[in-house]
Amino acid sequence: MAEDREASIWEHLTELAIRLRRIIIAFIISALVLSVIPAGKGGLLYVPLAAKLPSLIVAHTVPKQITTFDGHTYNVTILPSTEFESIQIMVEGILLLGVMGSTPIAAREIWAYVEPALYPHEKRFAKRFMFLFVAAFLFGVFFAIYIVAPFIYTMMLKLYPPLVPSGYKFLLTIRISTVVDFVIKLAIAFGLLFETPIVIYLLLAYGIISPDHFTPTTMKYILLGTMIVGAIISPDPSGLGMLIIGLSLYIPLHIAIKLGKKKAQQRKQVEEAMATTTS
Repeated sequence: MAEDREASIWEHLTELAIRLRRIIIAFIISALVLSVIPAGKGGLLYVPLAAKLPSLIVAHTVPKQITTFDGHTYNVTILPSTEFESIQIMVEGILLLGVMGSTPIAAREIWAYVEPALYPHEKRFAKRFMFLFVAAFLFGVFFAIYIVAPFIYTMMLKLYPPLVPSGYKFLLTIRISTVVDFVIKLAIAFGLLFETPIVIYLLLAYGIISPDHFTPTTMKYILLGTMIVGAIISPDPSGLGMLIIGLSLYIPLHIAIKLGKKKAQQRKQVEEAMATTTS
């Protein structure tokens, strides 16, 4: 251990409770502060970000018109939510703002909790990647909101009209609550899962887990797991959303494992060379 005296289990639990309390307080403060930020365009009417966020998500995710693969153009109709759904999606937006705003504080508290148990070289190693964890989470959130969600909804809407028999009239309708609920779940899931490749790379690169664990069979199971996550998150019954989300999660994992294996091999060669020199 990095300290002379090892703390008791009750001391660990007490410190953990204190740091979890700080994270929760940071989450609440971030949610409250960010949700009341004015989101209007400079007019006299005050519109808080919490009330504006759902409409911003819908406007960015759902196109006003779509052109199908056969060249036909259709308008997309937005269905308003009920009064209870309006409260629900506003709360979900506030939760997303709270998570994003408190992420740096959460990372700092987690680091402060584990730091006393680390050796000096482990502290230098962990500090180097702490910023990457925060950046990976925020990047995953923005990647889901700005890239993945709009692409999924556009493709879903493009696939729907050809399924309707000729001669029938139909409307392309989207519920606000469905869009907001999907995008927020997708954003948080991507934020958390985009941190996983960094963890796997570090575990491989520093010999904590063996590269032999990641066989072709294991990679198939990882691919299956990402597809299952995609199926849970995506509202698309066609499977296209599942495929897009699954591949978006699998590709960074695959790259991280490849790089981690390469780093582990280089580390092994250096250790063997040092052992040969000393002998």
